[in-house]
Amino acid sequence: MAQKFDVVINGGAITGSVLALALSSFSSHQMQIAIIEKSPPNFAEQGGFDARSIALAYGTLQKFRKILPLARGNLLEKIEPISTPIEQIHVSDQGHFGKTTLSAAEMKLPYLGRVVELAKIGQELTACLAKQLNISLFCPNTIQQIERTPQICQLTLQDGTRLETPLLVCSDGIQSQIAKQCGVETRLLKDYQQSAIIANVKISEPHHQQAFERFTSQGPLALLPLADQTMSLVWCVKQAEDLLTLSETDFLAKLQQQFGWKLGKFERASQRFAYPLTSQKAEAHIHHRLAIVGNAAQLLHPVAGQGFNLGMRDLFALAQQVATAFQAGNDLGDYTLLSEFERHRKADQDRIIRSTSGLISLFGCEFLPVQALRNLGLLTLTHHTPTRKWLANQALGW
Repeated sequence: MAQKFDVVINGGAITGSVLALALSSFSSHQMQIAIIEKSPPNFAEQGGFDARSIALAYGTLQKFRKILPLARGNLLEKIEPISTPIEQIHVSDQGHFGKTTLSAAEMKLPYLGRVVELAKIGQELTACLAKQLNISLFCPNTIQQIERTPQICQLTLQDGTRLETPLLVCSDGIQSQIAKQCGVETRLLKDYQQSAIIANVKISEPHHQQAFERFTSQGPLALLPLADQTMSLVWCVKQAEDLLTLSETDFLAKLQQQFGWKLGKFERASQRFAYPLTSQKAEAHIHHRLAIVGNAAQLLHPVAGQGFNLGMRDLFALAQQVATAFQAGNDLGDYTLLSEFERHRKADQDRIIRSTSGLISLFGCEFLPVQALRNLGLLTLTHHTPTRKWLANQALGW
């Protein structure tokens, strides 16, 4: 006999876990939800100085405030103690006069966003999920077979377990095999000919909850605040191998040369990772009894940290629409419902994809008039409060 669920989510990392908690919360914990995840978590191995981190925009965190797990409090209250606030963002163009600062105080907010280690937020989400009696986790497991009838999705898992659901959600990352199996291909929008080097660095001076985004000739360099005078580094370069093979001392010297001494001396670096930078997008974000969210829907360049927060807005909108349909007793996989979700999210997705790609093109151009124009723009931001507040609103994820 197949086990019946209202929604099945394929992919149990942050996106899938938050989606499950949102669906549960918005349905008053009545919806029966399954999560299928192929890899058991190992938080001890993923944490520590080598831990990778993610920046959550203020707008994303306010959505987390509306997610109420069965345990006391909301999701934001669980994330705040394990994260570091961003109170200022410094944006500059290396080698030029253009720079500006976005400030939480100017926006009359406690912070612009928060930075959290993936291991810590993963552990907190896992603990929340374990307390939800209406959420079932199939891990380690994968979907081996999908049969979609007009009324239902029938899934067979690797261990032979059979599930039935009116709605399957893909949140299993870019180039989702489940989406492809259902007829949705992922299209390459742009290859940036860059790689992002990810690491944590220890600094000699307090960061005072400041984040930095510096545009260099090779690509943007971002530093995000973490606890204990540590910062999360995202360094976009054309030849990652040259930096990955350096000793820790030589790597820190190169970083110091690129960034300067605004944070004092770079004293220590964690293990370094690199991944190629492309922009990719699923050809559709819905199909028959299928919704696609997170990196399975779109993958963006990390400049300005917009991709993950865009994905959070997508899943929040999906959770609200599906929960409303559930409360009304309607079909959760109805194509009209899914079409409304896709239509509702399209403008925001297109805007973020265009602006992200435009930033890389603008700051990657060495043509002298373009350099002058972008630096004039940064200078205008510094001295024109309404424009600066408008830009801050974009960074906040509103």
